[in-house]
Amino acid sequence: MPHIERAQHIAAELDTQSVLSGDTSQLDELQHELTAARGHMGGPIWSVAEVIPWVGPQFSAARTLTETLDELAHDGLATAAEAGAGLDALQPNDGQIDVDAVAALSPQIQSAHASVQNARERIAGIESAGLVAPLREGTAQVDLLLGEVEPTLEGTARATSLLPAFLGANGQREHLLLLQNNAEWRSHGGIVGQVIHITATDGYIEFSDQVPGADFPQLEEAVTPLDFDTELIFGDRPGRYMQNSTMIPEFSEGAQVARQFWLDEYGGDPSGVIATDPVALSYILEATGPVHLPTGDELTSDNVAQLLLNEAYLRYEDPAEQDLFFAVAADAIFDALLGGEAEPAEALRAITRSIEERRLLVWSTEERERVLLEGTPVAGEMPVSDAQSTRFGVYLNEGGGTKLSYYTAVGSSAAWCGDNTAVLRVTLRNYAPEDIEDYPDYLLATFDGDAHTASGVPRGITRTLAHVYLPEGAEFIGSSQNAVHLGQHDGRPVYEWTTDLAPGESATLDMRVRPMTGPQLEVLSTPVLNDLDVVPECGA
Repeated sequence: MPHIERAQHIAAELDTQSVLSGDTSQLDELQHELTAARGHMGGPIWSVAEVIPWVGPQFSAARTLTETLDELAHDGLATAAEAGAGLDALQPNDGQIDVDAVAALSPQIQSAHASVQNARERIAGIESAGLVAPLREGTAQVDLLLGEVEPTLEGTARATSLLPAFLGANGQREHLLLLQNNAEWRSHGGIVGQVIHITATDGYIEFSDQVPGADFPQLEEAVTPLDFDTELIFGDRPGRYMQNSTMIPEFSEGAQVARQFWLDEYGGDPSGVIATDPVALSYILEATGPVHLPTGDELTSDNVAQLLLNEAYLRYEDPAEQDLFFAVAADAIFDALLGGEAEPAEALRAITRSIEERRLLVWSTEERERVLLEGTPVAGEMPVSDAQSTRFGVYLNEGGGTKLSYYTAVGSSAAWCGDNTAVLRVTLRNYAPEDIEDYPDYLLATFDGDAHTASGVPRGITRTLAHVYLPEGAEFIGSSQNAVHLGQHDGRPVYEWTTDLAPGESATLDMRVRPMTGPQLEVLSTPVLNDLDVVPECGA
């Protein structure tokens, strides 16, 4: 069955991002091989072969696999490629996106998504255990392909349904864009460094105002009542400081806090809140190419995080100058994106990667839009365990007011042990220079020769508060470090682990639990600049 094997090989090597961007070159070859393969599968001989013991399942699996691939190639992927050829509609032209063209893409993307879902169901029905190696491997390869394509199509389908109204197709909309600063960790990435007010009218996007997060007032009580469990875990700090709104692990709540801060200070009617970070901006710069600043700096995908999260603090001692540099840099990047300088396929990759890494979050006041966002990475929801997956959450918050999270790497992972328990490992490592104590005061959050920050952290020490969210209903067995039980957040047991690390130091937390949910283990954690690979150990 050379045509079947050839088709399986092409499918395994398929560049799905290229297909979804409208490139049909590989798809054409796949369709040719599949048409030839199906031509050999008709007739009485094949039908008889399918009922012979042991041999029959091989022929039946080959037929199901080939028919599924053929229908997928001619229907789902071809439709997706056709829609992908229209992704230029997402390309801004002089600051405007063609919202009518985006809306026209939606039915095609939804049809392609339905086709892929159907294909996944058919492949799942193949009993692969008794198949010969080529068929078994082919089935696994096709399942892997579908597993890669489906979430992308689902996200694109939701986006094309969401974007027209979100971008003002039905009248002007206001949104807030929160630029997080990963140099000072918060649960969703970093403190709110800049807040940009956006107006969108019929796809025309305008940045109408930009305010540093530090310019919002520090309140005596929360700007809006916090959820009881949120306040139990974090106190009222997320509601008293705009910069701390991203501390709340449930983004929908944090977004409402940020929106209320804006309403109290500037009014208006922002109906959407978006959060992103400099790492996501680096992905955008991969699509747009370098941009130049009035300071003489050239921002590239390689240096933007370093410039915004570290070098600015070394170069400018005055916080006002730092904020101005951040504002100018953000303006330049978004001007390049909205000016149409990004290739549509590359821009799509940048956005997709940002969403997958939870560096792009969105909340809306509109119920229909919230429904579209629900259950997706872009919604920024807390981990939910179910019959298939057991999910942990690891949320990091810098505890000294410093910008030293920039130098800290983190890794987290979970594994099953032999006694029906699971172990979660979290490791932090401080890569700050040995002479970090000599760095500028603002970076270290110590002033006028103080030996400690306002929160009592020694100068040059990096304090991290790791809030570990166990799966719903999990039984805590024990931990290798002193992790303090704070209570529950929507049914999830929450533990706080505090570390104070000097340059070169590291610390590891191992937590053993007995979950009550599904067999797949996943860890949802704060997006950071520097990741560590960690391997959990049941005997730790």
